[in-house]
Amino acid sequence: MSEEDVKIKFLVPYLEDRGYGRDSMDFGIAIEVHEGRKKKTIFADVLVYASPAKHAPILICETKPENEALSRSVKEQAISYARLLPQIAPLTLITNGSQVHVFHTLDKSRLADLPKRAELDQDLFKFVLSPEALEALRREAKHELFIIDDVTTFKGILKACHNEIRNNDGSDPTEAFDELSKVMFCKLYEEKERPKDNRFRLSVFDEAAKLNVNVVKQIFADAKKAPPYRDLMAPDDEINLQDRTVRSIVKLFESYDLGLTAFDVKGEAYEYFLSDTFTGGLGEFFTPRNVVEFMVEAVDPKIGDRIIDPFCGTGGFLIYAFELVSEKIRLQEFSDEEKVRWRAELSDRCLNGTDWKERTSQACKMNMTVHGDGSSGVFKHDGLTDIPGRIGEGQFAICITNPPFGSTETEKTLLNRYELGAGRNSQVRVILALERAIKLVKPGGWIAIVVIDGVLNNISTRYVRDYLKQNGWIRGVVSLNRETFEGYGARAKTSVLFVQRKEKPNNQQQPVFFAICSNTGYAPNGDPIPGNVLPDILLDYRAYLRGGPAGQHSNSWTCELSDRFDAEFYASGGSGIVVDVGGVRVEVETIQQKVTDTYAAIASMDGVLGDLNTEPVRLSDILEEIETKEKVLPDQTYKQLGVRWWGAGTFVREENLGSNIKAKTLKRVSAGWIIYNRLFAFRGSFAVIPPEHAGCFVSNEFPTFTTKHDVTEPDLVARYVVHCLNSPQCLQIVDAQSTGSTKTSRNRFNEKLFLAMTIHIPTDCDDLVRVVSLLDRVTELRQEQRRLADLTDKLKEGVFGMLPGVAN
Repeated sequence: MSEEDVKIKFLVPYLEDRGYGRDSMDFGIAIEVHEGRKKKTIFADVLVYASPAKHAPILICETKPENEALSRSVKEQAISYARLLPQIAPLTLITNGSQVHVFHTLDKSRLADLPKRAELDQDLFKFVLSPEALEALRREAKHELFIIDDVTTFKGILKACHNEIRNNDGSDPTEAFDELSKVMFCKLYEEKERPKDNRFRLSVFDEAAKLNVNVVKQIFADAKKAPPYRDLMAPDDEINLQDRTVRSIVKLFESYDLGLTAFDVKGEAYEYFLSDTFTGGLGEFFTPRNVVEFMVEAVDPKIGDRIIDPFCGTGGFLIYAFELVSEKIRLQEFSDEEKVRWRAELSDRCLNGTDWKERTSQACKMNMTVHGDGSSGVFKHDGLTDIPGRIGEGQFAICITNPPFGSTETEKTLLNRYELGAGRNSQVRVILALERAIKLVKPGGWIAIVVIDGVLNNISTRYVRDYLKQNGWIRGVVSLNRETFEGYGARAKTSVLFVQRKEKPNNQQQPVFFAICSNTGYAPNGDPIPGNVLPDILLDYRAYLRGGPAGQHSNSWTCELSDRFDAEFYASGGSGIVVDVGGVRVEVETIQQKVTDTYAAIASMDGVLGDLNTEPVRLSDILEEIETKEKVLPDQTYKQLGVRWWGAGTFVREENLGSNIKAKTLKRVSAGWIIYNRLFAFRGSFAVIPPEHAGCFVSNEFPTFTTKHDVTEPDLVARYVVHCLNSPQCLQIVDAQSTGSTKTSRNRFNEKLFLAMTIHIPTDCDDLVRVVSLLDRVTELRQEQRRLADLTDKLKEGVFGMLPGVAN
């Protein structure tokens, strides 16, 4: 439906059904808005009044076409319209025909539903604000309306600056981003610290150039020494650009006053630029905005709460927490002096983050600076260790984070600091991150963390779940659909886990909130799409915390917790029709939906795959064999892996004491390595070691390989290689080259032959992401089909087992 169809065919009947008469509605109301020299006329789609006399507006409605997402910008736009009416409308509604969101205009909080006209709270008709409050709301509304234009302009400037750096200096995207951030930092510094004699001007730059001085580089040197900014850039940082490039950037930025530009204009544009630059190379440091907003709003940070993200990446959680708490400070009936004090407290003490990579920690600081600040609490540091005087155990009210998956910690001293790492030779860092999050918050504090599902449901990670239950109340588990992170090249199935740290260990766990999110608002390529259900899950989660029922607005429920934490395990019909016969559960519609989604993904790639640019690559050019042999000790337990046929991945095939193992040595494996079974390579026995199997062992029959250090996107390349090796084309080659006296007992595929193979790899990183994402989904679907076939066999047996005279 078009926007007009949504308004006439959906919205008006929807309002009438709730008792709002058409004679109390106006359509296309024009509102003229001025801000400085800027002027624009806006049109409210539908305005609903308290009566046909049309004196007191109670609801403003904004419609969008059915293919447009109800994003945060749509919400802000509609609320701005409501606040700019001659008399503010207390309620705001947005819809695209399939979803309806209703908000309080004053505090922007979402209502569970639009109240029926007869049940409307009478307080809405007494919606009276002081002239000062009205003016403040209108100023903010004007600002929100002009943000869209400003963001577009600012994005264009950033792109033009980026192109200057690329064309003049030949920098790659991340290097160009670093340099542009430094120059932008200089402009911010001059506008804030030297407003009357700003040196960031073309005329000043040209005059200084006559004396062989680059004034921007001088600004940078001055700013690094200034107390408020000395931690934003490293002491030895320099602007590594040609003078002509810096001059071009000064010229582009000169007429744009960042000091007068609202921080969310700079912030949104900068974050867009940051995401566009780093997706692929540093994609693991991003959490999609819809997920960020959901998690932060779910933990609901209060004024004065200390918040920590120990794996902060580019700062998405901290920035949104800053925005939410800033809004709460603004709405409080504090004096102006109190508001200034609380904002300073928020910026200087409440927001804390660490990231162990220089580029991302610095990008986070800059990102927070352009959003308003809080950058003084961000450090280049390992998130698993303390920073004396700033970050330590039990110091925070909230820990909210998305730890990187796939990495393994092997440093003994660090491992022994953790109950989940002590005595081990290695541990997956995401497991250590869970313990770290628990320890960082004080008793009663809240944790919101993105967790790979293997931690929630694998038998091998039960000890992790036992630790969580012993030390925290499990409050909620929200399963995220696989597409959520596919746009960043991540395939792992994840969930959001909400935990509250216990005052003291005990086992009296209350019923837990579970939800399955079928759509987080992102397509597999990362583009926004309509249908995000996280806001509905948030409504139900908040109702659950208040003691109310779940499942009112989303696919959510509450139930008792057992050994597993994954939502799908507890979904009694929640995600599809569940057939129970003879104890067999067949999730028919779930698999059917996955088939439909996969076909849709394939259709979206129609015409693209044939146009891909690829290059032949010999495996020995990108992979190298790796072995970490360990002596088998008689009193140690060893989990030994196998590799399933036909690309079905690794599995723990047995767990034995060393005294029961004949081999004198075994090889320990790490996440991300490529592995295959020499004996059954011809049957598609190639896999990538998943995080949950890091630290397990294999025999010499399982060669292991890692990507070479100069390979970009190593995880993505490894997954692509395995998909290729498990393809029918490659398996024909593997079968032909495997040698031995018999086909199934002595036939093996040699490591040298493996490394000599050649495959074709897409030359463009975005193409590689799309192809791997599609192959991941097809592989998963194939495994689901096999599982369904097994279950239907058991279902048939179960039916016949119940028929009289058949069982015997």
